[in-house]
Amino acid sequence: MITIISASNREGNWTSIFANHCLDYLTKQKVDAQKFELGDLPQSLRLKSVYEYDSSIFADISKSIIEPSNKFLFIVPEYNGSMPGILKLFIDGIEPKFFKGKKAALIGISAGRAGNLRGMDHLTDILHYLQVEVMAAKLPISKISDLVKNKVIKDEQTIVELEKQLLKFINY
Repeated sequence: MITIISASNREGNWTSIFANHCLDYLTKQKVDAQKFELGDLPQSLRLKSVYEYDSSIFADISKSIIEPSNKFLFIVPEYNGSMPGILKLFIDGIEPKFFKGKKAALIGISAGRAGNLRGMDHLTDILHYLQVEVMAAKLPISKISDLVKNKVIKDEQTIVELEKQLLKFINY
């Protein structure tokens, strides 16, 4: 199973648009896939309890989302030159053994020019520490406001590159 983690908790974020496209494509390819939005994390999130793995608010998420997955597709927006803090908090709240030995692919998105290359590098370092094998081919998508219209990706070249990346990940 591939779990797409839409790594933003901001209201109306664009990350969800890309995550939805990836889920639709994987579903059409008959790949067992699911999507998890970090915006769906409980409002009652308290940092103090995050590391109490068996009883934290992440315990059920870990059991239903992380443990059964063998691959993770991270769609990661650029926040302040890196990745969203909520993504790091989410990863920190999951017991590391549930990531170990799994695979991941990264797609970075940004309003700027670099497609969140730095954020993908930061996330790669974290995932390597957790012993997650990260696919070497990472896809940076830049200037996303030019690529999306009415909450749908309209740029054909972006769709082609996104779907090529997804095919690589299916076979990874």
